[in-house]
Amino acid sequence: MYLLADIFVRFQRMAGHRAYYITGSDEHGTHTLEAARRLGRSFGEVAEQYVQQILECLRAVQITPDVFVRTSSAIHKENALAIFRELQVAGYVDVRPGVQLYCEHCNELVADSLATGRCPACSSPCDSNLCENCGLALQHDTIREARHARCGRDLVLRPIAQAMFDMPRLAGQLDEALGECAWSEPIRSKARAWLRREVGGLPMTRHFKHGVEIKEPESLVGQTLLPWFEGLWCFDTGIRELCTRSGLDANATLHDENSELLFFMGQDNRFYYTLGVAGAQLARGYPIPKNNSVQDFYKLEGEKFSTSRDHALWADEVARAVGPNVLRYALARVAKPFGTDANHFDLDVLMSAASRIRVWEDALRRCAESAGTAESTELSPKCRRFADDYADAVTALRFWDALDIIERYFELVGFSNAENETWNSVQISLFLSLLYPVIPELAMGYGRHYFGEAWAPSLERSAVAAQPRASVDLPHFGAPIPASFALEYKKRFRQGKI
Repeated sequence: MYLLADIFVRFQRMAGHRAYYITGSDEHGTHTLEAARRLGRSFGEVAEQYVQQILECLRAVQITPDVFVRTSSAIHKENALAIFRELQVAGYVDVRPGVQLYCEHCNELVADSLATGRCPACSSPCDSNLCENCGLALQHDTIREARHARCGRDLVLRPIAQAMFDMPRLAGQLDEALGECAWSEPIRSKARAWLRREVGGLPMTRHFKHGVEIKEPESLVGQTLLPWFEGLWCFDTGIRELCTRSGLDANATLHDENSELLFFMGQDNRFYYTLGVAGAQLARGYPIPKNNSVQDFYKLEGEKFSTSRDHALWADEVARAVGPNVLRYALARVAKPFGTDANHFDLDVLMSAASRIRVWEDALRRCAESAGTAESTELSPKCRRFADDYADAVTALRFWDALDIIERYFELVGFSNAENETWNSVQISLFLSLLYPVIPELAMGYGRHYFGEAWAPSLERSAVAAQPRASVDLPHFGAPIPASFALEYKKRFRQGKI
């Protein structure tokens, strides 16, 4: 999701739009508490470690968000409470009798991943908030076989007062907005199905000592907002920070018909982004997001990534071995339409990415060293269609289609033909521009080699060619995967197959 958002933002900027990348940490989840207990460290220390790991991984693949929101920051906590109060004043938050899972052995009210059980809808393993398999938001009194993740004992229900987001009141308005939006049909249909058949109030608070503490009403004091609300609201905090920097009014910006809000997420976030966050936007008088990019869980060697089982690779460790360009292209290639469950990552994907980039580089270097050039100031109609189709695909968040278009364009213009001794400046500039959002370092390196330091990627402008230097003094961005990395990978994830 981080990479797809970066590709989208780079494309929008290349198209001349002001686009901003906002992301943040989720520092109030129970997984942080579990890790702190396991490691014998404080909650804050583990949260800080997670944040630094995220930032290091983003840097490793050349992603620099415009705003990275710390959910533990005072500014975010203040903004999350302001949104909660806004929903209260608008009449969309009710305090109702509720229940929370409780461990009698540990004398502890249990939240989120501190409870395990089975989903009432599909019987898959779940925590106390969400079923990752079917995406259903769960109420504590519906979870089957609920047990405490810490001690393994059965959990009981304890009555509590609880803030509930009144989704039934919003259902008709949100369903109508979904009918007019540009969301992909699988994502939209799941949201509308819940609104039409299963809609109910969504819990917004629970007893858990880490997080954004509720100040009022009195019956909720001491509870904290669910991360599925306050954590996801980091986008709002980020927008307000950006507007403050630019001297803009955040509310006016969010209401501006030219402003577009898009979310990028994994499948576990789908329910609350497409219903909880979208509903809160409507309740506050803002339009729903223009679109959502949802990715099924990425699988490593056919199994879901899991840091607890050491069945995972960190982006920074892979990038150190194969380089950011190969890793970016490999991860982009893994992205698939939501619901296909085909997001498979392995060593072969990395090797294929490195090989493909090397093919492109060999062609670019061969053209650069060729004496012949064929100047052109305009794209042919056929090339123009490729550019338009690519733009349509990225705008619609169909990144897999955009990558296929790059492949077809490369073959169409004959870059791969070793006997071709001429090169067309506009065609090469467009090819590098198509690559730029995905592998920007490579695109900028070769773009400046061909056209000088002033070259900038664009799907619109024609390029005025500068004769490239006879030899290319750039390193190969698609170097083969190091044998040492491949061997270590096989030891970790393909035992018995070396």
